[in-house]
Amino acid sequence: MKKLTAEQIQNNWTKLLDTIEGFISDDRKENLLKMYEYFEDRMMMAPASGTAHFHNAHIGGYLEHVLHIISISKRLFVLYKELGAHIDYTEEEVIFAAMHHDLGKVGDLDTDYYVPNDSNWHVQNRGEYFKRGEGLNYMTVTDRAIWLLQHFDIKMTEKEYL
Repeated sequence: MKKLTAEQIQNNWTKLLDTIEGFISDDRKENLLKMYEYFEDRMMMAPASGTAHFHNAHIGGYLEHVLHIISISKRLFVLYKELGAHIDYTEEEVIFAAMHHDLGKVGDLDTDYYVPNDSNWHVQNRGEYFKRGEGLNYMTVTDRAIWLLQHFDIKMTEKEYL
């Protein structure tokens, strides 16, 4: 399993907050920062997946993955414009959607979505380093993301939803 240093995890957190400051409009920035403050420790430490052969299945993998998706989305936005594509969405909408596409993987208000797997057999034989937190209501990752955003009164545009 890949291991990020505490400094790398902290740098990723700072990059994410800088992205909010630099690209998210003031009308929702305050609530967004409140949500991120609420989930700070969990978001910094969360993996992006639970199984070794999936993306970023390590401590700090969630932020690392989200930052990759934001970076790629920004580059594609510029490329599409350069190629003359019909753009009917803003850069902020692209970044907001990229930033929150996996938000449901932080869990609910009280429970982590991924917790360390206590079954050595599953870790050694299946590469399942993390398992789902107990007690979470069933929702898709996307549904949970939308629920969390609405819980913190963070509005999204129709384009971001789509």
